[in-house]
Amino acid sequence: MATESRRSDGKRHDTGLERPQRPCPRDFRERFLEMGHSKELTEHYRTNWRVIARWIEESGGDELRAARSRITGCPVRPHRRSDRAKRYVMGLRLTAAKGD
Repeated sequence: MATESRRSDGKRHDTGLERPQRPCPRDFRERFLEMGHSKELTEHYRTNWRVIARWIEESGGDELRAARSRITGCPVRPHRRSDRAKRYVMGLRLTAAKGD
């Protein structure tokens, strides 16, 4: 069993392999239902979209998105890409089509 090296103040050395994560705020669910996954929410908590996405998953994920959808009346995950764009992204069309 390897012993863990410690600094002179007793704390563990930071190896850079573990990333500290900001914990989810207590009122996150209420603010998400109020604001949605928007710029206002990221500015309210002064964080980025990746942290907000992690908090959504920690706070219920699909259930939380469905609750927001019921409040707003919008679909949970709207399909914004056209069929043509989807086919290009999936690799079904690698060049520009002529005559579309």
